Amino acid sequence: MDIKPDNKFKQTLLIVIIGIMLFAALLNLSEVLGVLQYAIGLCMPLIVGGAMAFIMNVPMHFFEKQIDRLQRRHYSKGLEKAKTAICIIVTLVAFVAALYFIGKVIFPNLGAAIREIADAVQQSYPKWIATLDSYGINTEFMQKYFPEINSANIIAAIRDGGLKLLTTAGEAATSVFSTMTNMLFGIIFALYILASKKKLGRQAKQILYAYLRKSWADEICSIASLSYRTFSNFLSGQCLEAVILGTMFFVVLLIGGFPYAATIGVMIGSFALIPYIGAFIGLLFGALLIATESIRQMLWFIIIFFVVQQIEGQVIYPRVVGGSVGLPALWTLFAVVVGGNISGIVGMIVFIPLFSVLYVLLRRNVYNRLKKKKISIEI
Repeated sequence: MDIKPDNKFKQTLLIVIIGIMLFAALLNLSEVLGVLQYAIGLCMPLIVGGAMAFIMNVPMHFFEKQIDRLQRRHYSKGLEKAKTAICIIVTLVAFVAALYFIGKVIFPNLGAAIREIADAVQQSYPKWIATLDSYGINTEFMQKYFPEINSANIIAAIRDGGLKLLTTAGEAATSVFSTMTNMLFGIIFALYILASKKKLGRQAKQILYAYLRKSWADEICSIASLSYRTFSNFLSGQCLEAVILGTMFFVVLLIGGFPYAATIGVMIGSFALIPYIGAFIGLLFGALLIATESIRQMLWFIIIFFVVQQIEGQVIYPRVVGGSVGLPALWTLFAVVVGGNISGIVGMIVFIPLFSVLYVLLRRNVYNRLKKKKISIEI
């Protein structure tokens, strides 16, 4: 009679095998990391394509909903068949237009603003130092560092910082963007994913439910759905909120007769993609820029900034972004700090929805455990 090992023996054997594999990997850590780096380098065009597909799927989903709404009013069989192709083309055009706008409007405006601030500081700092000296304020620190503030030094620092940012993002990521071939494969892969996303989603579910327990497959699908919903809502909401905030500042400053209204609006809108601290970076640049023209207008600008921030934070932000992230303010700030230290601006943006997913999963697990133990904790 065949005696099959029970589930407990199988689990113990699996744990032992995994432990041996981990121990062997630790003994040969450098070789394992080398193999992983090589594998990531080979797959990086596909990873970039997947990331691009994820980002492009946000506007594509919006266009699909608009066509579905149109179909409910005036059904067309031809439009239904061509829906995916139309949405991909419109999304691709919008994506290219956004990249063109960033390259032709945002970056030149930011560069011009930095140069203007540096040059204006060089011209104005003697007057500022004289004013502070008249009030008995020690200006030795300013006299030491202000002469070094010029457009050439600032541009060099930004260039060095950009190189450092790319380095911290990983050598594999650098190799991808260093060649047009890998980028082209990434775009092609992204378009393929978008064109076949329903089929790929169905196949992924079939594999999960075929090889895993139903409870495990259900949990993986739930986590995947939560992750997609959190990332897409945050991405779309944060971009829309940044555009609204930048436009609000441009209109208010233009009506108020402030200098550099367009430049400051673009700067604040661009930096607002970084939650919490981004707009304040824009405040710093805007205040310095206006201070080169008028200290009085700079003070008014700071007051206007906090007023507009309150209106935007209390009225607009909850309606546009709302609870899409589901992360408390303290943990959002923590995610910004950790993400920024790991991979700069990209890390700040990515780590917020990532922390949100982890927070929701942890909260769900904690509540389930407390419910099983029949424990209720009230504040």
